[in-house]
Amino acid sequence: MKVELLENVDLTMLQRLVQLETEAFGHGGLNEWHLVPFIRHGRVFVASEQQEAVGLIQYMRDWDNPRKAYLMGVSIAKEKRGQGLGTMLIRISLQVLKKEDIEEVELTVDPENCGAIRVYEGKLGFVAKGTRIDEYGAGEDRLVMILSLCNLT
Repeated sequence: MKVELLENVDLTMLQRLVQLETEAFGHGGLNEWHLVPFIRHGRVFVASEQQEAVGLIQYMRDWDNPRKAYLMGVSIAKEKRGQGLGTMLIRISLQVLKKEDIEEVELTVDPENCGAIRVYEGKLGFVAKGTRIDEYGAGEDRLVMILSLCNLT
């Protein structure tokens, strides 16, 4: 498994990433119009196996706190889910962010997504900091989770 920061826009790769996003999030996934700016102005990490993208994660920097990043989303190919790939991808990307002087990462997650919350809290050390009601529309609440990178090894 290879994880790398995506720095250039390649049409074939872009189409694969959109496919992964659609599989993971349906209409809520990022499309070409979202991913290209993330690649150019944020951070997009891609996990590949045998030259094919099998996972991606996107971050944006917080304008109000430049030492804070927001984890936008993690998408893993259906056939690779449940194998620890998402956790590995997050860990590797957090190490890179720490080297870039990011001190804190925030994310939001569906409060009913117990599997993701278990990974964020139990395996990665994120701490729940509250809930945003109707974050993505009526009934689309999100649990806010924070991780300090200061003690990340």
